[in-house]
Amino acid sequence: MPVPKDKNVKTVANDEKKRYRLGKGPAHQVEERANACYSYILDGGTKRQICQRVVDRFNVSLRTAFDDYGRAMDLLREEQSETRGDILNQIQALRLAVAKKAIQKGQLQAATILLQQIGTANGEGTEFNTAEEVKLNISIEKQSEQ
Repeated sequence: MPVPKDKNVKTVANDEKKRYRLGKGPAHQVEERANACYSYILDGGTKRQICQRVVDRFNVSLRTAFDDYGRAMDLLREEQSETRGDILNQIQALRLAVAKKAIQKGQLQAATILLQQIGTANGEGTEFNTAEEVKLNISIEKQSEQ
């Protein structure tokens, strides 16, 4: 659209105040797409399906969507490594609570399985603990005469 000849008519071309400058910048857009991709990963689906959803929602190229998928996977890896210890502690506490309830209800087989899992998680059955169970077999072969 050409600039009007009448200087009193204000358009985007000749009036700085009419220009929209408050939109999200590229960094915010990348972060928004990566966060959306992260939530799509948690919803499930293949890598290609997730990237296609990003393409459809944000109208970006498939290559950009794959880059966003990579960023989302980095976020997921970082989050999982940070929360791994907490999750393991929560799982252990749940196992203990379920084992206690199973014993109270007389479900001894379930309690036994849970106790085995608790022991395994705490290192029971590792090579240090099973050193006593190792059997040593020594056999001496007759030397051949020459």
